[in-house]
Amino acid sequence: MKGAEKIDIDRRYCKGCMLCKYICPCDVYEPGQERSDLDYLMPRVAHLENCKVCGLCELHCPDMALTVIGKAKGKEKS
Repeated sequence: MKGAEKIDIDRRYCKGCMLCKYICPCDVYEPGQERSDLDYLMPRVAHLENCKVCGLCELHCPDMALTVIGKAKGKEKS
């Protein structure tokens, strides 16, 4: 099964629109308390284990502030 090793949210570009939260079918994101460099409240990765690396959040982010890093082959947890 595919999974994400890490999801980076670039604080230089994130405007806190939360589109990633609304577009994600796996409920990975939730509103966070950390502020971006632009002083917007950013989403936070709450359930990384749910991520299936579908790429919807990356594709729909209007500021290209998200990077999903998939697990390398052989690094899956059993």
